[in-house]
Amino acid sequence: MIALTEPQAVAVPAALQTAAQSTYLRLEPAAPTGKLVAVVGAGPSGTACAHRLAMLGNDVLLYEARSRERMAQTPSPLDPPKAEEFARLLAAGRIRVEYGRKLGDNLDLAALHLAYDAVYLGVGLAMARVLGLSGFDAAGLADAGRQVAAVVASEDLPALALLPMQRAVVIGASRGALALALRLKALGAQDVTLALRHALAPDGDEMQAAREHFIRVRPWVAPLDVLHDEDGAVEAVRFEQTRLLDGCVVNTGGFTEIAAHAVFKAVGRATLAPDGALRRLSCEGDRIQVDGCFRTALPGMYAGGDCIASRLEAVDALRHGERAARVIHADLQA
Repeated sequence: MIALTEPQAVAVPAALQTAAQSTYLRLEPAAPTGKLVAVVGAGPSGTACAHRLAMLGNDVLLYEARSRERMAQTPSPLDPPKAEEFARLLAAGRIRVEYGRKLGDNLDLAALHLAYDAVYLGVGLAMARVLGLSGFDAAGLADAGRQVAAVVASEDLPALALLPMQRAVVIGASRGALALALRLKALGAQDVTLALRHALAPDGDEMQAAREHFIRVRPWVAPLDVLHDEDGAVEAVRFEQTRLLDGCVVNTGGFTEIAAHAVFKAVGRATLAPDGALRRLSCEGDRIQVDGCFRTALPGMYAGGDCIASRLEAVDALRHGERAARVIHADLQA
């Protein structure tokens, strides 16, 4: 069982402990985990997910289709104490918000999947119908053994062994990322680079294994885009350079490219139902399919709220976001 690192309560002087037990005790977010999660949709489900993820120590980027002005006129779906926590997380940079960003318009699902450790979709039903997540064949992404997701590496990925590649880039800092890099080497890839937003421990087992198998380790880079040649084949990956600031990994504004024929993103865990089938939460055919833990068919991609279940009350959507955040956090620690 995975132990979640919960936020810690701020100590209250005895002289001030005169309120009733129902008085809300202010909480501080857990220590930074180094994980970055994208949450799409600032409705009840997405807001609750972003809040809980940040309180558990993850950095969150919240994408919202509505404008900043319109959102300013919309009451927070969170109760007052959590709304206050959300405001503090925004001020501290633990949660960032980008307004006017809509999937299928100026926000690309495959790009999100590539750039973040996990993605939570808290969008409405109308958007769910066009996401292509109602089955196992989402465009641009292919499952590679349920532990990793191959990202825009090829139009056809029947098996890793059949991939014609000399240079491969693996994105991720988990043990699964290193295992994938080692597997690619064993399958004949001549040049394998492990790219991560922070650094591996210089004397750790992961670094030692990378050295022994001649795997390049490129720390302090965050993926931005996969570059293609004139024939549409993968040519390189573009990264933004990162650094550590006050315990958090932040972007620096510098950019670099790493040549590659194939690009892979490793995720911490992507366990499906035992029978390999995803349990539907609605009988309608236009909703995103998830299992009992809000995981979609794509490793590292989660969904909740109106896009998975019909006619939800706000309290239920909030509950989806909270529960999904805990699952995401646990999966990222695996």
